[in-house]
Amino acid sequence: MSLWSTVKGLFAPEPVASRDQLREFLASRAAFLVQKSIMEYAQARANMMFSTLLSEPAFLAAYERSRWASYPAAYSMLTEMAEGLIRPHAIQPLPELHAAFVELARGVFAEYPLPPGQEPNFWQAAIEALDHDLGAAGLGPPKPVHAIPDARAREIFDHLPVHEILRQHDFIMFRNTLRFHMTEIGTEFTERADIKGLAKALVG
Repeated sequence: MSLWSTVKGLFAPEPVASRDQLREFLASRAAFLVQKSIMEYAQARANMMFSTLLSEPAFLAAYERSRWASYPAAYSMLTEMAEGLIRPHAIQPLPELHAAFVELARGVFAEYPLPPGQEPNFWQAAIEALDHDLGAAGLGPPKPVHAIPDARAREIFDHLPVHEILRQHDFIMFRNTLRFHMTEIGTEFTERADIKGLAKALVG
């Protein structure tokens, strides 16, 4: 590999053009979305005590529970985003694209262990919720990316590692944080994705 290729690779991320690349993008950005949003909220709430909070085992355990409990909702949001952008370019009817995204999620979720404290059907329930979300999204035109979190923002908010009394007035602020980060990820996806290639990779 040439020096230019090496340097270029540092500043130009790989395109999202194949099924595997899409799978990696959705899985990694869902993890980023929940981690970034949860940590930013906790930092804002704790203020100058945030560094102390990070050394507290009880908070770290609650953060882990929150992160895992919120991951399926974040993954579903990103799937809806990708599906909405790919849909206009898919040759096959909407149900085939819908099924391809559900199958993609099934493969991603199968790689993860059951999170501590969750019911045995946690990942199956995540698949069913994603299936429902895609079905609802398919009833109309694709939503703007910033509006996609609205349907499941409350679910993530309710799992935040902060007592409900302390966060009872913060939902709109937190929802707007999710909207902001979703918009960032949506911009990244449109810049990196080969939309027509992904449509063909998913449904031919």
